[in-house]
Amino acid sequence: MRAAIALSGGDDGDLDRARLRFSPPDNEAPAAVGVSGVVGRSRDAAVLLVGLSRYTAGVQIDLAVRLRLDPEPSDHLHAMPHSGLLVGVELADGRAVVAGRPTWPAPDGPFLAHLGGGGGGREWSSRLWLTPAPPPGDLVVVVAYPGLGIDESRVTVGAAALGSAAGRVEVLWPREPERPQPAVEPPPADVPPGGWFAAALADPTT
Repeated sequence: MRAAIALSGGDDGDLDRARLRFSPPDNEAPAAVGVSGVVGRSRDAAVLLVGLSRYTAGVQIDLAVRLRLDPEPSDHLHAMPHSGLLVGVELADGRAVVAGRPTWPAPDGPFLAHLGGGGGGREWSSRLWLTPAPPPGDLVVVVAYPGLGIDESRVTVGAAALGSAAGRVEVLWPREPERPQPAVEPPPADVPPGGWFAAALADPTT
């Protein structure tokens, strides 16, 4: 689920910049970086790097969790597959960022946002968005899943692969301003007359 963006005032450029902090641009065809494999594993679980997609403004990281056995019925992995998965990135200039931290990022600093994911049983997926575009050099993806016995593990994405992908991103068209959406008033609730709800809703202070 994508994070909600709330802004007051500003112009379309402000909105676009804020949107790019939490999701890839929707007017681009990304380029595959061409890396995949096991990042970390334990006896009964593994975290996989499924792939990276390069955009002009950042990199989408696709991960997967695989389990050898079906989870126990009481295991919260059924309902919250990302709750125990730690993901971070180290940039070539030494800066590091952990997914979802800070909750509201600085305007120019690196940020790693959860885009969503899903699955069930033995297979789960997770998508993340790293922005802005990383500086030239290697990119290190770090994962850990203590609840599944997976220690801190890392994979290095080479500078050559990232640079090649950057040159293959296609901007489909200039991004158009958002279409204004009129406010929609919900229909009135069906409230029994003469009761508490009727009185509460009739009170202008409610």
